[in-house]
Amino acid sequence: MSRLPRGVYLVLDADVCVAAGHAPADVAVAAVRAGIGTVQVRAKGAGVRDQVALTVAVAQALHDAPPAVLLVDDRVDVALAARTRGARVDGVHVGQDDLEVADARALLGPDAVVGVTAGRPALLRAAGGADYVGSGPVRLTATKPEAGPALGAAGVRAVVDATTLPVVAIGGLTADDAPAVRAAGAHALAVVGAVCSAPDPGGAAAALVAAWARAEAPAVTR
Repeated sequence: MSRLPRGVYLVLDADVCVAAGHAPADVAVAAVRAGIGTVQVRAKGAGVRDQVALTVAVAQALHDAPPAVLLVDDRVDVALAARTRGARVDGVHVGQDDLEVADARALLGPDAVVGVTAGRPALLRAAGGADYVGSGPVRLTATKPEAGPALGAAGVRAVVDATTLPVVAIGGLTADDAPAVRAAGAHALAVVGAVCSAPDPGGAAAALVAAWARAEAPAVTR
């Protein structure tokens, strides 16, 4: 059974939140209270000390919220530093150029949740030992312009068919995409701007969770 919750997965992008006038920790709490089960902290433009401080702040804010998996984007060192400050951080999501999955797990421990980006089946060789695979971009998105060409739902299905790992679809997704993403066999639908940029992040998160629940169950179960 996957240690990653099925459903909606929030990539909590600090820059996107701030640009919309939201405190990232507040967005995280609103999203989790609305039913989102995974939060990945991302702050690519920030220095490492600021990333640690942000991760600790989000973890502290989520302390009294419903249970959720808390991950750090890319930086195993940030996850470790946050843990030394008492923050509950469950793991990391790494890209193709970050630490290898085995190294991340060796540093974070066997119980850590480790995800890896593998947008195409050819990249799945880097996913050995991971808990899940991130596949995208489903469509092009301004929040990660370097992500590569859009895969569409068919591209997600190709990754699902090529691995036994749960697949998280990402890239410009909204509540309207839930049926197609679930039909492609994805384990979860990841969003950035659909929640972080929304005037009401909690309401947007609730709409996403409801859309996922209404969508037809995937043909592939993990």
